[in-house]
Amino acid sequence: MDPLLALEGLSLRRPPRQGAKPWRMEVPAFTLRPGARIGLIGESGSGKSTLLDLLALISRPAALRHLSLAGEDVTRLVQRGMGGALAARRSRHIGYVLQDGGLLPYLTIGGNARLAQRLTGRRDLPQLEEIAGQLGIAAQLDKRPACLSGGQRQRAQVLRGLATGARILLADEPTAALDTDNAQRTLAAITSAAAGTAMVVASHWPDLLAQFGFDLCRVRLQEYPGELVAELIPEGSV
Repeated sequence: MDPLLALEGLSLRRPPRQGAKPWRMEVPAFTLRPGARIGLIGESGSGKSTLLDLLALISRPAALRHLSLAGEDVTRLVQRGMGGALAARRSRHIGYVLQDGGLLPYLTIGGNARLAQRLTGRRDLPQLEEIAGQLGIAAQLDKRPACLSGGQRQRAQVLRGLATGARILLADEPTAALDTDNAQRTLAAITSAAAGTAMVVASHWPDLLAQFGFDLCRVRLQEYPGELVAELIPEGSV
């Protein structure tokens, strides 16, 4: 089965912050196949959100040997920072649920989700009302983001990501502001997406991810004399 996303030789560097050591991330290889469920875990600041931005074609790495998306080689587009071309491909293939922001304040929750659907250019898209019901926010579709609680806004962002029917779904801490019941409801909605959707979800709740069939990968920080290095390690590896 051909991968939906595959990369090799990725490196990202970040200058030191407030006296901290320089930081870099190294990912020798990463493959995301249809139906995969990968849960990113790790301490705050380790680089989980940074890795999701890289997978979403938002951040420009310091080095990249190869990256393919839905069978297309996009290595040069990423290396050159071709934002417009990458955005077009992201809207077709990737649904990205941000931890904060992402909702347009002047549109209703339903309007935000419908805009995301239009940007895909597809017609075979899931029903918003059904997804909103699974997330427990069906009554909020006609409201603007400012009228919702923090947890409701977070689920509205999940709605926006799922509404695209994307073959790749990336989610950054989608359950961070939720209680246990709503966190389970949200992950249930995410994992009930169309068959074949590949998912990468960052969370501080590894047990919850495992409950929904995610293979856990830890973003682990290694401290060296002159720098911090973030590495992606499958949970259970030495």
